[in-house]
Amino acid sequence: MAIGPVRSATLAPTIGGAWRCYPDPMASQGSDPTPEFSRPAEREAAVGSSPSPATTVDLDDLDLACGVMHDATNLAVAARRDLPRDAIVDKSDGSVVTAVDVALQVYILTRLEEVFGAVPTIAEEDLGSIRGKPAAEAHCRRLLAEWGYDGGEAGIHRALSSGGLDGSTRDVAFAWVLDPIDGTQGFVDGDHWCPCLALLRRGEVVFAANGHPTVRGGALLTAVKDGGTWWYPLAGGEFERAEVSQEPLRVGESVRLVAPARATESQMRARAAVGCSTGHPCTLVHSDSQAKYAHVIAGLADVAYSRRGGGPGKYVWDHAGAILLAREAGAWVGDTDGGDIDLSLGRRLGGNRAVICTARSLGPAVARELAARDVAEGFTPAGGAGR
Repeated sequence: MAIGPVRSATLAPTIGGAWRCYPDPMASQGSDPTPEFSRPAEREAAVGSSPSPATTVDLDDLDLACGVMHDATNLAVAARRDLPRDAIVDKSDGSVVTAVDVALQVYILTRLEEVFGAVPTIAEEDLGSIRGKPAAEAHCRRLLAEWGYDGGEAGIHRALSSGGLDGSTRDVAFAWVLDPIDGTQGFVDGDHWCPCLALLRRGEVVFAANGHPTVRGGALLTAVKDGGTWWYPLAGGEFERAEVSQEPLRVGESVRLVAPARATESQMRARAAVGCSTGHPCTLVHSDSQAKYAHVIAGLADVAYSRRGGGPGKYVWDHAGAILLAREAGAWVGDTDGGDIDLSLGRRLGGNRAVICTARSLGPAVARELAARDVAEGFTPAGGAGR
């Protein structure tokens, strides 16, 4: 089974003989990479002809993962232009999934397996995502055929069965976290959406590549731990380092806070109140999915957050990549108590009250306000921990 890389005239140029998602990735590691990653000379031995559990990942392979996400985002952009209504499936929780979500997951995981072998994976979609919806299933197969997939039904079954990893990842050498389309409603509506991939090493995110067709004219946003965050245009071009502003807001300057595109009036009022709690007037910026964090990284917003509320915890695939991307760009990222976001607990962020991402030194003030709201709304006891 194989999926050949889909290459268009607008795909990124080669650098040093290999497609790269950021300039000179080895330079930031020195001549001897950190223990998280294998030496490039080991790559051919690590990439075998048959899937095997991955115990090491090298930086050149991560460049290939960036290429997969670049291709996947452009494929999804094209697929959205011709999305039939019967390829959209309503979920029982009120959200939607499309045949493109499922096809893209098969495409991404199959191409990653060709490079890395059988890496444990946490992914959103599964065999049940569009099961029993013949038109959606047919559209999924049609897309895969157009994209060069030749793995047959067995390959589709394997790809959609491989993303069910759950439980602690602290003892898992490497694990992918994939949301093939984060913000599917936005994908359907023509709003913000993004394919999102992260790599965990023993529960810590060490690599991310998110495709953002609706931010900065369309760009791939990538990061390796301690290597900075980089923009690369989906249409090809030059790399640009992403840097979040640290300059405090001036007196009277508005704080730009992200609110969901489909927020109710009461939700928008609550968001505006959180923004005003920083001591500044608030302007709401509408975005959803991990694109809300990309807005902060791109300088289009100052604050984005997602609260747990009374639920069991947010899904890890909705946040993992953006956490690394934002931090490597210089954003403040944390929980309501100022602590870290624990990505090692499995499919949900069960140890955290919120994921908060801010620019311009606003993080502590926003965290305090959201912690107070958790107490006022009965989600945490007064004087208790923020988690």
